[in-house]
Amino acid sequence: MLYILVEEHSGVLLNIYRRLSSANYRVISNQFGKRSSDNKTYVKLELEDGKLPLPQALEGELLNIEGCTDIFYDEPTQSIPEESGGPNGAAAKVPDVSDIKSQIKHVAQKIVKNFSDIENIVHNFAQQCPQDKSATLLYNLGYNVGAIIYQQEYALGKPLKLELALKRMLSDAIASFGKVTCSQHTISIENNIFCSVANPDGHCEFTKGFMTGFLHGSPKTKDVKVENISCRSHGQVSCSFEFR
Repeated sequence: MLYILVEEHSGVLLNIYRRLSSANYRVISNQFGKRSSDNKTYVKLELEDGKLPLPQALEGELLNIEGCTDIFYDEPTQSIPEESGGPNGAAAKVPDVSDIKSQIKHVAQKIVKNFSDIENIVHNFAQQCPQDKSATLLYNLGYNVGAIIYQQEYALGKPLKLELALKRMLSDAIASFGKVTCSQHTISIENNIFCSVANPDGHCEFTKGFMTGFLHGSPKTKDVKVENISCRSHGQVSCSFEFR
């Protein structure tokens, strides 16, 4: 079963239906409820022949809908604990899932203002994420940062078709991530700062989210799909992404 924590915004359920439908998921029924721990509203969705959990990219798209704040696959009756052990045993604050969208936007703005420190900010954010939601939260953080970077630094120019957008804009925007190589519909990043062979739990989700948010900011590439086809943390030479 799919549960989405929602705020009371007009049209939020319709937008959820549209996004799921565009990904070929058919909703059979919906039912609203209240989370007992904090009385926040969620909608319970029954999907026809839908495989759960949802793909990471689709979770990210749903959480980018105004009014959607979190996704669950078990009935959300309890809150996430406020603290857990950090990498050195120290207490690390875990993001409050009921307000995760505002926290992601806050961290995204911090990254944009301190772009030279992006590696540390992203790694610190990842360490504070609940493990079962890390991929989705990192994707969303990347999506927000990519969207802001596009609007602030690249949106004034003429919208470019995908191949030119990859070569002239996106490759430049991610130049600090590692050594970038761009072909017609593929980008590879050697020595990606977010992934290493020493860390099997790399953060390509952030890079994928960044690329998606960046490209979706332009009317020429707003429907582009990004697929992570290799990752340095899994033993490949580089992190590579295919665009369709």
